[in-house]
Amino acid sequence: MALVSTPRESNVGAKIVLSFSILLSIIKSRTLVYAFALAAMGTFLISSGVKVPDFLVLVQLTLSVYFLALATYLYNDLTDYDVDKVNSRDTNYSSKKTNYRQILYSTIGFFVVSILLAFSINMQTGIASLAFLGLAIVYSHPRIQLKKIFVVKTIVTAAGGFVASLMGALAVQSVSYVGISASIIFFLMYFINGPLGDIGDISGDRKGGRRTIPIVLGVKKTFGVIFGSVSSMALILLANYYFFGLHVVGLVLGLIICVFIALRIKKLFLQYENKKKLSQTRTAVRFGIFAIQISMLIGMVVNKISLS
Repeated sequence: MALVSTPRESNVGAKIVLSFSILLSIIKSRTLVYAFALAAMGTFLISSGVKVPDFLVLVQLTLSVYFLALATYLYNDLTDYDVDKVNSRDTNYSSKKTNYRQILYSTIGFFVVSILLAFSINMQTGIASLAFLGLAIVYSHPRIQLKKIFVVKTIVTAAGGFVASLMGALAVQSVSYVGISASIIFFLMYFINGPLGDIGDISGDRKGGRRTIPIVLGVKKTFGVIFGSVSSMALILLANYYFFGLHVVGLVLGLIICVFIALRIKKLFLQYENKKKLSQTRTAVRFGIFAIQISMLIGMVVNKISLS
């Protein structure tokens, strides 16, 4: 006898499919959060050194940091939901596909899952995830909104990146100087991509009366801050070479990537109003930071092998 689904079963199935579709659209809406997961992964591998990494922990860590960052961005946009809707801004939260409640429940769910995953690794990683959550709240909460305070906005975002990256070292329970350095480099990335993003939004920010780095300092000085951040990364690599056992191979590879990033930014400086070039440069910076972490990993592994 053939099985025939009842209307009630069909409705339940349709609701499950719809909920899954909405969830996927929410996840796809914030693909840039992969940078946090990559940073944590890079620090995890660096801290593991020549040892074979625990891939189960690596998966837990990657998912935890990814969902933590995703929930943070969703929460930030939820606080701007009404404004975006009035301005007809095409966000995931004011679109016809989703509503405020759906996004709110997803945000809470992602936070809970990410923190549970972090604590399932160890206590230190779990505490770090709570610190990340705290930064997310003070950054976006309507009664605090640090995101509206000049420079503090970038510092808090960068601090979140530092914590996410450091979670990789905490997951291995081996917080070395090189692991901390890798996290500081990720912190500095937000003093590159943050101001670059503000340059792209400078016209709208001026109309809205916002005080961003390019508006307060001017575009030329903002690029000075950006180049200073890249130079700081190079100095961190040199410090790791001279004091913390980074092999010259890792140093050279890292410095080459720093030069590549600097050249991309210099090229953008001549046409910073080109939003497509600006977006491409920011993407190159994100992958460049991960490449620097890989160069540090190579440097540590080569140093261990050469000493054995």
